[in-house]
Amino acid sequence: MWSILGGVTATTAQLPADRAERPSALRYPISRRFLRDLGYMVLTLGTSVVAFTLLVAGLSVTLSLAILIVGVPVAILNAIINREWAGVQRRLSGWALGEPIRAAYRPAPQGLLARLRTVLADPQTWRDLLWLAFDSIAGFTFAIVVITAWGVVIGSLTLPAWWWTMPGDASYLGLTLGTTGGSFLGVGVGLAALVPILAITRGFTAAHAHVARALLRPSGNARVEELTESRAGAVDAAHEELQRIERDLHDGAQARLVALAMDLGLAERKVAEDPAASRELIGEAREEAVRALGELRELVRGIGPSILRDRGLEAAVASLTAGRTQPVDARVDVGQPRPPATVEAAAYFVVAESIANAARHSGASRVTVRVWRDAAERIVVECTDDGQGGADPTAGSGLSGLIKRVRALDGTLTVTSPAGGPTTIRAEIPCGS
Repeated sequence: MWSILGGVTATTAQLPADRAERPSALRYPISRRFLRDLGYMVLTLGTSVVAFTLLVAGLSVTLSLAILIVGVPVAILNAIINREWAGVQRRLSGWALGEPIRAAYRPAPQGLLARLRTVLADPQTWRDLLWLAFDSIAGFTFAIVVITAWGVVIGSLTLPAWWWTMPGDASYLGLTLGTTGGSFLGVGVGLAALVPILAITRGFTAAHAHVARALLRPSGNARVEELTESRAGAVDAAHEELQRIERDLHDGAQARLVALAMDLGLAERKVAEDPAASRELIGEAREEAVRALGELRELVRGIGPSILRDRGLEAAVASLTAGRTQPVDARVDVGQPRPPATVEAAAYFVVAESIANAARHSGASRVTVRVWRDAAERIVVECTDDGQGGADPTAGSGLSGLIKRVRALDGTLTVTSPAGGPTTIRAEIPCGS
């Protein structure tokens, strides 16, 4: 029984958050885990009703309009609504499990028919429907049983306080409530039922949340497709980075070094006949060398700053924000142990690109940067500016490269940038990548 009551299952024992919160048998009724389980079951009563409504109404309307042209957008709209609701359930079940549940849908192409084919061919569309059916029946049943059982337990434990309001010949769970002493038998019933009800609460919560995770997270085939796409994106990002380095070297530092060599050649020829002119050329060459050196430093910083390797993410982000005319409020707290070098590099470039975009394009007066490690052992980077908004990662900007870089580490990057601002760039990168 305690394997259910304490939440020690083969699956949940692998989760860091569950290990940290796993209570003992005696502490479970007064633990946060119990309050979370009970709250999850109460919320499940509402979500199961919504799931039933979406399932019945969605299928009825979609099937009834399937033979009409209007059925295509209705089917797509129904799938979008189901996906949004599945996202709500992912967050709720992830909260109960102590770990996030990821989503993976195939990207939708342009055009109604093409989008409909993609939606219908996406296995996660049908897994969402299967979840709605499960939650409508099992979720509703679990919630009703748990809530009713706790109503009986609470009513039994408090029976001496209210039994007198009932008629003299009334009975409670087969007990005749003739006297105050008799009402205390109800307290005994409540105490006897307490342990199995605790076990039922833990078991139903775990069962419901684990089914949600099994149905709503990416399937094996979807995971393979996602990894294949992310690795291809990583190759593309690396190729684009090499092209950028080559372009910057050719148009920047290399051009300045060529000009420097020409200035030194002219100065060499004028040393004997015109020393003043040669000194002027040497001065210009020195200034050109300083500029070339500065561009090389910027190029090296774009490849990977040494301060990031030597002193870590906090010092590297501080170097990005130092000396800028645009105020940047940066706070970095990733804790120990230090994240892997690839994760640190990805987080650094997210911050660097966000600050650069805010300075070049958004017209922002202030940028806020927050970097931390969350309970799921992910490095979370959140950069917000108060600019004009309208950032579009699909327009071929540096943001698209960031998305590929983060996805290659099994992370996610989202850009929220409505017209008029503000713009928020948020990346979540697993430390175990």
